[in-house]
Amino acid sequence: MTIHRLTLAVLVLVAGAAPAFAQCAMCGNSFGQNDPTITAFNASVLFMMLAPYTVFFAAAGVVFVLYRRGVLARRAPVIPLHRPPLSGDGPKEVTP
Repeated sequence: MTIHRLTLAVLVLVAGAAPAFAQCAMCGNSFGQNDPTITAFNASVLFMMLAPYTVFFAAAGVVFVLYRRGVLARRAPVIPLHRPPLSGDGPKEVTP
């Protein structure tokens, strides 16, 4: 149920944001209604906005994959502090 509400909210926001996709007053009024220059301008603006996010999420993905593989989470080896018994008489009982 919540996914349907989220989808509906996104659709309402995108439909209401259509006027927000217009550029400044000079750029929006200097070209005709169906001019291909407007489409190219919009595509270039979206490309310039997408590039930094792509670089950031690619770097975050590399860090995540390296962490999950254990490359970034390596630790020093554990050194055992006990000595193995020298004689074969077995373990000794320790009283507290």
